[in-house]
Amino acid sequence: MTDYKSQDLQGVEWYGKDLFQADLSGADLRGATLAEADLSHSNLKGADLRGADLSGADLYHSDLSGARLQEATLREAQLFHCNLDNADLTEACLIKANMNTSTARNACFDKADFYETTMYNTDLSEASMRGADFFHADMFHARLYNTDLTGADLTDAYLSNADLTGTILDKVDLSGATMPDGAICAPGSIGKCIARSDDSMGFPPIQMPKF
Repeated sequence: MTDYKSQDLQGVEWYGKDLFQADLSGADLRGATLAEADLSHSNLKGADLRGADLSGADLYHSDLSGARLQEATLREAQLFHCNLDNADLTEACLIKANMNTSTARNACFDKADFYETTMYNTDLSEASMRGADFFHADMFHARLYNTDLTGADLTDAYLSNADLTGTILDKVDLSGATMPDGAICAPGSIGKCIARSDDSMGFPPIQMPKF
């Protein structure tokens, strides 16, 4: 295991670097380039990754608990089975990332971008996701217990079988979202899902035949 624990690594250029099982806990990686790097099974607990580029990085089974990832780029990153508990990803880019079966309990994702991100069976309990963008995100079976989604955009998001117990949906745009019970929300559903009807899809009302 490569040991970089608590080291000052600001701005390092580690594109595609093999960091399998590396110990980067507490390391200062602000502004680092880690795109396409293999960080699987690595220890990044408490690491400072503010503004770092982790596009396409493999973070499978890595520990990012308590890490600082504000404004970090994780586009198409593999965060499968990753520990993000108590991490701060404010304004992070997670477009098309794979967060399946990861845990992010009590994490902060305020204003983060989850466009087409997959979060199957992800535990987001008590996370703060205020103003986040979940357009076309797949949150099938995700756990959102007591999660704060105030002002988030869940347009066309897939929430089938998700746990929304105690979830704060104040001012959330649910237009086109698929809810846990399978209902699809009509356009303009803000804060509460209004089940879509044929009329809400833009079709003309059905005319009864005249006899």
